[in-house]
Amino acid sequence: MRGLVVRLALAACASAAALPVGAAAEPPAQGHIVYDVHYGSSGFKVGEARHEWKLDKGRYALSLALQAKGLAGLFGLEYEQRSSGTVDAKGMRPELFEVDQRGRKPERAEFDWTAGKVSIRRGGEERRNGEIRAGDQDLLSLWHQARKVVESGKPARFAVVTNKSIKQAVVEPRGEERLELAGEQLDTVRLHAFAEKDDLDIDIWLSRRHSLLPVRIRITDDKGGVLDQRAARIEAGVPAARNPN
Repeated sequence: MRGLVVRLALAACASAAALPVGAAAEPPAQGHIVYDVHYGSSGFKVGEARHEWKLDKGRYALSLALQAKGLAGLFGLEYEQRSSGTVDAKGMRPELFEVDQRGRKPERAEFDWTAGKVSIRRGGEERRNGEIRAGDQDLLSLWHQARKVVESGKPARFAVVTNKSIKQAVVEPRGEERLELAGEQLDTVRLHAFAEKDDLDIDIWLSRRHSLLPVRIRITDDKGGVLDQRAARIEAGVPAARNPN
């Protein structure tokens, strides 16, 4: 009998540890994160990326500008992504996702929530379209919507729209990890996003200390190439003034 009680107590403790640590505070209304960008299996630093966000009166604007150094810029590792739309208690609802990549025509995804459709365009010409449902995200808004998965503590299924396709994805918590980023030890929650029938494979680490902001993002392509973005500087709650240089 005593053994049974002990086992039940241990099981209860294990279950409690698996639960999310409550809803995190809302993220600051604006700010930016600068990431060191590493590429390849050896993790060579190839440049920097600057992520900016602004939340105001039920709307959001996100951007990510990746600046590559040396030969990396010649291989397409230099681009800017932008996502904008509305935000409420359920999270982000994208309206427009744009990608400007060096040497390529501008690409964008236009979300029509009334019609339940998204149109993916390159240089103004529609390349493909598909259906969308409440909760679907684009590739950049996913970084912030991931906090809702942490708060629920359960895997979520929704479409992730890129500048090329619409991927049915699963986003699931992978547990707590302590990382050394931005010159300090950060307690993070790791999430894994993957497409059920495609090549989407993204790991996202959200910082507990910074209201579940994304402090590390690792993207693995279908050929095994790895793009790893690790926070080097976090400026939350202050205007995202760009470097004039």
